[in-house]
Amino acid sequence: MARKPSALADLDITSEGLAHQDGLAERIAKQRGQSPASSANSGHAAEPQAATRTSPPVRDANAWRRGKGLVQVAIPEDAHIELSIIAKRRRIALSQLVKSALNEWLTSHGYPLQIPK
Repeated sequence: MARKPSALADLDITSEGLAHQDGLAERIAKQRGQSPASSANSGHAAEPQAATRTSPPVRDANAWRRGKGLVQVAIPEDAHIELSIIAKRRRIALSQLVKSALNEWLTSHGYPLQIPK
């Protein structure tokens, strides 16, 4: 027997998305949307009104992460604030500032590797 979609499940997905910014909520929503129960219901005749509706395209908020790794460095909070201010003054993201600094370090130490911007 197929489970009916519930508001509680939607709240659960929303709260997971707010708690974990890594796309967990989107993955859960996609999995629930592709479950065998939903495909079993798709075999039945659809209502005419429901057939005319089009769903908006699914936005993948984490597409920019695909094929990338994460470099994480723990620095004192004061230094983080200073770096954030420098980045804002230059009108760039803090990650861009770090990439530039890492590229300069690699160049100055004779490494041919460069991080794409």
